[in-house]
Amino acid sequence: MQEEKVKQMNMDAVDVADTTEAAETSEEQMRNQQIAEERNDQNKNKMREDENFAPLFENEEAEQFRSQWLEIQSRFVDDPSVSVKGADDLVAKVITNITRTFADKRTSMEAQWKSGDVSTEDLRVALKRYRSFFDRLLTLES
Repeated sequence: MQEEKVKQMNMDAVDVADTTEAAETSEEQMRNQQIAEERNDQNKNKMREDENFAPLFENEEAEQFRSQWLEIQSRFVDDPSVSVKGADDLVAKVITNITRTFADKRTSMEAQWKSGDVSTEDLRVALKRYRSFFDRLLTLES
């Protein structure tokens, strides 16, 4: 009988140790997740700090795109295929606009380089803009 009690106490001790180990592992996983989330938040905040440049579109142009989108979306119930085609066309138009804007800025910078009127600070700002835009492109979700 005494041996049974000792065995039971040993088994209980093992169960408590297993439970404690599992709890510690769970707490460690939670801490690691929390640390990862904090790092992610810090990276997002850094990206926001770097993104304090002009928006990709002027307000009027952005509003036109939004208006066109709402019109396309409202037509979906009556004619889904036309609506999807319109959405594809609009997205292509927005991408073309972004590409044109960057090409125009590059052309302007190249003209400055050729004339020798570009400073290291101008180049630093240009590189920051490219980095910010590049990071935004890589974080887009499909």
